[in-house]
Amino acid sequence: MTSTQLAQMALSAIFRCKEQVSLFELSYILCGRSTQRIKQKGFDKIKTFGVGNKYSKYQWHYIFIQMIQQDLFVIDYEESYHLKITDKGQQVLKGEIEITDLKTGQPASSTFTKNGLTIQIDDEISESVDWKKLIDSLNWIVYWNYTSKKRLDVNNIIPPGTYERERVKQRYLELAQQVYNLTIDGEEIIIPQKVDYDMYGNVVQPLSLPFDECLEKLRHFIEATGRYPQMKAVSEEAALRKWYREVGHGILYVTPEEKEKFNKFTEQYPMSKYRNRA
Repeated sequence: MTSTQLAQMALSAIFRCKEQVSLFELSYILCGRSTQRIKQKGFDKIKTFGVGNKYSKYQWHYIFIQMIQQDLFVIDYEESYHLKITDKGQQVLKGEIEITDLKTGQPASSTFTKNGLTIQIDDEISESVDWKKLIDSLNWIVYWNYTSKKRLDVNNIIPPGTYERERVKQRYLELAQQVYNLTIDGEEIIIPQKVDYDMYGNVVQPLSLPFDECLEKLRHFIEATGRYPQMKAVSEEAALRKWYREVGHGILYVTPEEKEKFNKFTEQYPMSKYRNRA
């Protein structure tokens, strides 16, 4: 792709939008991203919509800066920041003159950390969904799935109409494997049933006592030891911590009255004071 061709793509889009387009809207148009505002203006119907989807919006912004520096178009700050093609830009658009040295730069990406891993999302899909929220949601399911094995259909997670939906779905499946070592079956993520182990590697069995008895056992433990029970301990202590944790996170069903007792208990014995050192 020559510098002149890149410039003509942008200039053609500005022209077809009748110079009523902003810099950010122009990048979305060239990338083929149909926002609500672009749809309202009908910009998704112009011939050049999506013609530059080989490049990210950040690469297009990099190109735009160079085009402004070369006096191919200007920003009209008094007219809603709309872009206006200059005389030189008109000449480039008509093929009367050529330009050189437009740099596209490298595709950008967004990154964040989860479970000690650096997760990288390609720029083109970084804003398609809230990636951190999606991964945090998956983390919650994986960590608290104590009932039975689950199958999560990615089509129910990534809604229709999502920009670059197929790429988003594929990246989400990849992250499920990379971050949580989960099995992928087609477009479904297999979430295994969570099992807790004590300090000797034995499966921790849940407490089978009534709610009030469990709460009293927890009270006696804290008052006797000065701390909350730990998971990596003997099975009895681990089972008590398991009960406390699952009630607190809503994994185990309790009545509203029991939940109120539980909340009062945590106020009386705050974790910050009776800190678990594990």
